[in-house]
Amino acid sequence: MIGQTIPSAERSVLLVTYYFPPAGGPGVQRMLKFAKYLPCFGWRPLILTVREDAAYPVLDPTLLCDIPAAARVVRTGITEFYGVYKGISKARGPLDISTRSGREGASARILRWIRASLFIPDGRVGWIPHAVRPGLGLARREGALAVMSSGPPFTGHLIARKIRSRLRLPWVADFRDPWTRAPFYPERPALARWIDERLERSVVREATKVVSVNREILDDFRERHGEPGAERFLTIPNGFDQEDFEGLEREIPEKLTLVHTGSLFASRDPRPLREALSTLCREEPGFAEGTEIILAGRVDDDVAGAFGSPPLSRMVRFPGYLPHRESLRLLMRAHICLLFIGEERQSRGMLTGKLFEYLGSGTPVLAIGPEGEAADLIRTCRAGTILPPGDEGRLLETLRALWRRHLAGEPVLDSPDKEAVAAFGRKRLTGRLVAALDEITRGISDPASCC
Repeated sequence: MIGQTIPSAERSVLLVTYYFPPAGGPGVQRMLKFAKYLPCFGWRPLILTVREDAAYPVLDPTLLCDIPAAARVVRTGITEFYGVYKGISKARGPLDISTRSGREGASARILRWIRASLFIPDGRVGWIPHAVRPGLGLARREGALAVMSSGPPFTGHLIARKIRSRLRLPWVADFRDPWTRAPFYPERPALARWIDERLERSVVREATKVVSVNREILDDFRERHGEPGAERFLTIPNGFDQEDFEGLEREIPEKLTLVHTGSLFASRDPRPLREALSTLCREEPGFAEGTEIILAGRVDDDVAGAFGSPPLSRMVRFPGYLPHRESLRLLMRAHICLLFIGEERQSRGMLTGKLFEYLGSGTPVLAIGPEGEAADLIRTCRAGTILPPGDEGRLLETLRALWRRHLAGEPVLDSPDKEAVAAFGRKRLTGRLVAALDEITRGISDPASCC
């Protein structure tokens, strides 16, 4: 744990989050970094999370060092339906419940139907009976002035709502992804979807502040749930922590190196990239031997299989999930960071955490996706090139140009604008959250009186 000086007039906020170290992956970073930097602004984080042996998709114990000494962490039991479902279905790699494989059998379809029909709002709904009482106890003991929850899983919001209702505290509901409009949202039967939409509506309407990583999520909530006012809605994007990059040196390899970190689901079609790389292997002397593609993280079997034949199988590496710092080290040793954005309407508002770490690394970005908030951010930071997903010819010529610049010893793309990127530092973004906490807790001087 990192030691930090806490001002004498400290205040406490209860953070309800399923993903917390030793869990790894992108879902951990947002609440972990808020917790890390809240003490710098006079707020003590009280963490309500699950036990360390919960069914996390990936583990990264190295992230435990980011938990501040001021934090109080309570870990509870959970009934993990997600783990049961994945075990029965024998799913390998990331579980993408929004798409179906053409090879999906009858048992897999039945399991998918059960999950979509019964696990509302998600497979972590079994956390609720384990979490509410310990959360109440933690908030009372430490004198919490506010509650904050983050989803997905959206079960966390339901836990926070119960706690705030008992304690009559202000509540911040944070959305890292949309709820019922997410690209990964399952195909629920009509009744199950109606119930889920009612839960979403109640959370959006009852929360004191609704926070999201992008403006599109909030605009959708306001439009669908009859909330025209803007005062309760706040955008705090994801970001990067400059401290995570300390001690990492930029080492550009001899080969032209393109890196993608994070999950790659089956819904991200690798065919255009595969075809462009295959063409360049035929047309550009030395390209196959002089280029390396690294896809680090959880990769769907179908995506990995698309690169299974020579010469691509010799060019593309799959190192699997890496500890966070090792993932950042890869970015510092690459010429290009790859970003794939889905073509679904909902994907246009997506600002994934990996993009901000790409920016923080100073490595330029090659994004393949539609116009939207990610494209706007890349342009604002002058951080790279955005290609429309259907323009395979332009992708081919862009990769050809990168290769030829590399052969000439030139920078393949300009590095991001450091001043523009600095606005997305985690500490600065935590300051925006603190301003909201200060606002909604103004006048609450004795938290015990709320209980």
